[in-house]
Amino acid sequence: MITKLSKALAHFHSIHSINSQLYKIAVSIYAVLLISSIKVQAQHIEVGGGAGAMLYKGDILPNIDPRYSKLGGQLFLRHTPGKAVSFKYAVMAGSISGSDEKRNNDPLAQARKRSFTSSMQELSVTMEYNFLDYRSNIKRMPLSPYLFGGLALFHFDPAENKKPTYSLSGISIPFGVGLKYVLYKNWNLNVEFGARKTFTDYLDNLSGTDITNPTQNGNPKNKDMYLYTGISISYTFYKIQCPEFY
Repeated sequence: MITKLSKALAHFHSIHSINSQLYKIAVSIYAVLLISSIKVQAQHIEVGGGAGAMLYKGDILPNIDPRYSKLGGQLFLRHTPGKAVSFKYAVMAGSISGSDEKRNNDPLAQARKRSFTSSMQELSVTMEYNFLDYRSNIKRMPLSPYLFGGLALFHFDPAENKKPTYSLSGISIPFGVGLKYVLYKNWNLNVEFGARKTFTDYLDNLSGTDITNPTQNGNPKNKDMYLYTGISISYTFYKIQCPEFY
């Protein structure tokens, strides 16, 4: 896992082929949010990690198919400056796959017979909105559902294409839902489902039009997505607030 996360950071450092303006904007937003979170007086900071299932949705699998789930993992730092909003900084690594083989009711899939497996690495920052004050000592409500959205940089590498002519890195928009639960004192359980909207059609190594073989075509107008469903454990470090005297 650590090796994959290290490779992910190296890949992000060497991005040249994606749109430079979008990349600069993404890095700037990430830096501003990170610096802001350090300056704000934190209620608590969480560090944690977990594992789950990664899935792909695109030309080869137009619908989400759990049969093609692959293992993924995540390490993260979560900063909660107030009751409702949290900021999460995460590194994720895993893989995705898809195949035409089991799509018996699709003639194009049966004629195309394409399949792929690709490694995936992601660096993300997301904002979470907590519906309940789940760490309140007064209300005794130890859980909260939440929504999240943000920005991510990702890198993929289809095993079937050793010399790709397209960019292997890009920007995605993570969004989804989750549930936080206080297990015991400083320990927390987190269950989360999230999708990543990308701006590439090559996660499955398939896009565009092949004139010589029409069955090997993809739809470049429908961009690919990848998804992550995971469970994680985190530990909270509280910042002791000094009492105010009037």
